Amino acid sequence: MDEAKWYFTHESEEDRLWYRIFFDMCKKFGVSWSKASSVQRAFIEEITRVNYERELAKREVPALPLRGFFDEGASA
Repeated sequence: MDEAKWYFTHESEEDRLWYRIFFDMCKKFGVSWSKASSVQRAFIEEITRVNYERELAKREVPALPLRGFFDEGASA
């Protein structure tokens, strides 16, 4: 039973925030992750990352400096 409890409670607040933003972005842009192309997936990952880092900055949670969408090293 303890293993099952951990499975459903191990996520941090930051994890929940990231997933909430991720699913919101999929819904906003009409992307079904399981059917998405590699370009669509890269877009959703990047827009999620940018929004996640913005939200952390609003909450004053320490994070790495916000990298712009088209900066070198962007995922894609």
